Amino acid sequence: MADILRREIEQNVFRPGERLPTEAVLGETFGVSRAVIREAIFALKQDGIVQSYQGRGIFVVDELPAASFCLARTELDDKEEIERVFEFLLAHEASAAALAAQRRSPADLDAIGAALGAIDAAIARGENGIEQDMAFHSEILKATGNHLFISFGAFLENRVRHLIRQARANSSRKGLTELVQDEHRAIFAAIEAGDAERAREAAASHLKNAAKRLTLYMQDA
Repeated sequence: MADILRREIEQNVFRPGERLPTEAVLGETFGVSRAVIREAIFALKQDGIVQSYQGRGIFVVDELPAASFCLARTELDDKEEIERVFEFLLAHEASAAALAAQRRSPADLDAIGAALGAIDAAIARGENGIEQDMAFHSEILKATGNHLFISFGAFLENRVRHLIRQARANSSRKGLTELVQDEHRAIFAAIEAGDAERAREAAASHLKNAAKRLTLYMQDA
């Protein structure tokens, strides 16, 4: 849906500075729910294409970005695209883990360790720990000390959150949560030890295994 709205804006169906129709109107126009429209609007905000004003609505920005990175939402039945997405995620997350190992401060280690403990607590409560899992990876990005890693990580999470959720949910359903947590512990141990290469390898292994777990989910579905 975000791609459709983006194309409408680029083709001047919605012009720069113009207010977009309400979520209800857009949903009726395109035959989708307001939740789908809301998610699409959020994606356009992230890309700097629209901006919201309290009490006034959502407006197309006066000047569209000259160029912006675009990663469309990947559907679960598109195996080839999922493979490309995880390949891309692997490069980002592995590099971030390596940098975090080199640059982490005591406060960073405390934050990553606390996030790791929060996953343990969620598992003990019988929960899947998806939100805590995302927080763990977010703290690693913060430990890089590079705002581009942090902001791009948020962008990636927004685009592929549903894939991450499904991979994690499948791990929970298959009783693999402790195995996933062992992968997290390996990443944390390498970062704590300041071993950049080991952190890179541990993060890469974790993403490869996540891709396999998602593939199992798709096969079962």
